[in-house]
Amino acid sequence: AAFKVNCVQCHGSGAAGSAGYPNLNDDDWLWGGDINAIYATLQHGIRYATDAETRVSEMPSFAEILKPEEIDAVANYVVTLSGGEADAAKATAGKDVFVNNCAACHGEDGKGLRDFGGPNLTDGIHLYGAGVQAVTNQTKAPKNGVMPGWSARLGDTTVKQLA
Repeated sequence: AAFKVNCVQCHGSGAAGSAGYPNLNDDDWLWGGDINAIYATLQHGIRYATDAETRVSEMPSFAEILKPEEIDAVANYVVTLSGGEADAAKATAGKDVFVNNCAACHGEDGKGLRDFGGPNLTDGIHLYGAGVQAVTNQTKAPKNGVMPGWSARLGDTTVKQLA
């Protein structure tokens, strides 16, 4: 009942999510999918400005950091990490761009670093769309969603039940 009233609006009635809202049925959890990690996320939210203990990770806009051809190359490389189709020559050039600019949060292997909330780029789960154009868009102007912390509104018992 608590999920239906508070969570379904973003995550859907079956918790499968939608574009920009995570699927809660898979194993793709940015800060870990064990009960304690989920509980902490529910308590404090993600990028929730009114909670000092909120989880924070924010992909920078690389449009101001990388040249357009570097963004194109790294987007092609990222698509190949999950087995997607991309320009092979661009992907090869993109690997160095990735290692020098993206690996700090996503790991050199692209599997994500949970300590930083860096998503796994190898699993084929894409919050904002798949393919070179979607990755390019996210690289140039990232969408960094917000989830409220629920402790103040729901109380500890309900937050634990949701976790």
